Amino acid sequence: MLYEQENLIDVEKVNNTPEKIKLIYLGILALGIKIESTVIPLSNSELDLLIEYLAEILQRNDELIRRACSLLEQIENSDSGNNYYGIVKDYLDQFLILSQSEEFLEINLSLENQSSFALKLLTDLLFYSGISGKGFLKQKLQCL
Repeated sequence: MLYEQENLIDVEKVNNTPEKIKLIYLGILALGIKIESTVIPLSNSELDLLIEYLAEILQRNDELIRRACSLLEQIENSDSGNNYYGIVKDYLDQFLILSQSEEFLEINLSLENQSSFALKLLTDLLFYSGISGKGFLKQKLQCL
């Protein structure tokens, strides 16, 4: 599968990780950010390494995430309602494609909530990409 090769994600391994981690991967991939994952965090030290890796990737792509969130805010504050365009539309389209793909990550999202969940995840990625992002990720994933 092309997407696997571009991102070097071991889908079988990632599908064995907790849902929260899979959703973060999905959000990152929907933004078109290339990632690699072959680790299933089975211990706290492996989870810490994964958090470190994700925080680094998100910080490197901070500008892209900020632009997407800024455009999302402009769209939601405009009179045009929720007519998404630009990077936000591309993100939503890719998120929906990836979340519904049978060949990709196994994620349980209801069809009616996918768009709103994708937009919330985009906002979460903004927080994870900041200076304190590693701490936010650790809090989110600590209970795994």
